[in-house]
Amino acid sequence: MKVRFSYILLFGFFAVFVSCEAEPKKKALPFESKQEYEEINIYSHQFFLKKEKEKIQNYIDSSHLDFQKTGTGLHYVILDSSNGDTFKTGDIAVIRYQLKSIEGELLYETRPELAQEFAVDYDDVETGLHEAIKKMKVGERAIIILPAHLAFGITGDQAAIPSQTTLVYYLNIVGKK
Repeated sequence: MKVRFSYILLFGFFAVFVSCEAEPKKKALPFESKQEYEEINIYSHQFFLKKEKEKIQNYIDSSHLDFQKTGTGLHYVILDSSNGDTFKTGDIAVIRYQLKSIEGELLYETRPELAQEFAVDYDDVETGLHEAIKKMKVGERAIIILPAHLAFGITGDQAAIPSQTTLVYYLNIVGKK
């Protein structure tokens, strides 16, 4: 009995010793200070923006089209102009489109028999799409380039559009409600 009790006691001490580990080790950060961390983040963001601008400019140069640029960084070119109605906040835009990454990968498109509708400046579509619609008229076709900050930004759309993706809309305004 004493031997069994000794084994149980020994096992108990061993279990307590193993289960109680020393204070958790802190992971060493790869930065010397918060300032260094912030500087690296700023640099990497500036690098991303420079590369994005280069991609957009390469796309524009290779298209041989006369794109316009807005103050927000949206680029657009009207392919077929129209004398149709313009859009203002609250109007319902009826569109058909193909949406591609700037590298040319097809991400989404409307089916030929169906159009998408959304309320300008109200519905949950890309900020850049709202801006572009207000520069167009019913009946027009355009190519719209949305930098990542006017599209889905750092999160992507959690489906087909990855984080920090520059988008190209091939857009057709088919109506207004």
